Amino acid sequence: MRVHSIGMDLRAVKSILKSNAERTWNPLGVSESYCSEWAKQLNLPERGETLLYTGCLYQMIPYIELFSNLLKRLESLGEVVSKVSLRFASAVGSLGLNLTMLLGSITISEDDRQRYYALLHRIVIALKKAGIEVAYMREEPYNGVLYHDLGMDEIFERHARRVAQKIRETGAKRVIVVDPHTMYALKHLIPEIVDNWDIEVIHYMDALLERGYKPVKMSDLREIVLHDPCYLARWNEVIDQPRKLLEEAGISVKEPEFSRNFTGCCGGPIESLLPTLASMITQKRINELRETGVNNVVVSCPICLVNFVREAKKLGTNVYDIAEIVVG
Repeated sequence: MRVHSIGMDLRAVKSILKSNAERTWNPLGVSESYCSEWAKQLNLPERGETLLYTGCLYQMIPYIELFSNLLKRLESLGEVVSKVSLRFASAVGSLGLNLTMLLGSITISEDDRQRYYALLHRIVIALKKAGIEVAYMREEPYNGVLYHDLGMDEIFERHARRVAQKIRETGAKRVIVVDPHTMYALKHLIPEIVDNWDIEVIHYMDALLERGYKPVKMSDLREIVLHDPCYLARWNEVIDQPRKLLEEAGISVKEPEFSRNFTGCCGGPIESLLPTLASMITQKRINELRETGVNNVVVSCPICLVNFVREAKKLGTNVYDIAEIVVG
């Protein structure tokens, strides 16, 4: 299969992401009020010593998928057409219009949104069962990691300082995160940029386990194959925690050949720039997981989830986030 990696105008893609960042503090133009919409009915306080910070990644999944699919279609049309189209989209953004959100309002279903809202709800319910009360921002900022991944350093530094300021304004001394990219940003990147960053950062699985949380099996699955997200396993050393939650819930965990610190790539985050290449990497990884003889894949990262779900449909594989099957 030929990969049209050179046909994409990466400057134009970055220009779109930059214009969205300048307008909404989000690379896809998603508003901060949208990022917090999932929690409206939970009546969580805005201030507290323990803050839940989602980084907006699960909420953005439908828009990540939309943007990636648009780029993939442009790739298939060839270099000239894709460049012209991307430059047009960039020009639209410079006029203050958000092409991704305009298209998203037409093509993204409510079912898509609700899947990821429900996933976050389950995490809050589990934390409460473990005796952990959390605060939550009414307008939650995106974590900014994509800017760092794409070498957009100036934008990332500006964004990181704002995220740190908004977290500090809540009075939080401890932040519970729900995904590896947000954890990476808060534990490894922000301390290099923000002076006196002394806030404890912990993954929700660690927070649950340290309180003796007993996982609840939320599905009829008996056996799964576990994919370790690279940022979670390699950078944040959250490896045994998902296995413990799954096994304590009575679910047998199969290990692929490449796992734990030596896990395989899901295809992200290059789906924002080279979607065809990303799809090939994702399919390769899903096939590695399927070689265990198990067709139910469990992940614990929104980027892995969006990439796997898109390709799994073609391969007849079921993909779940861990919070959908043992947390709640």
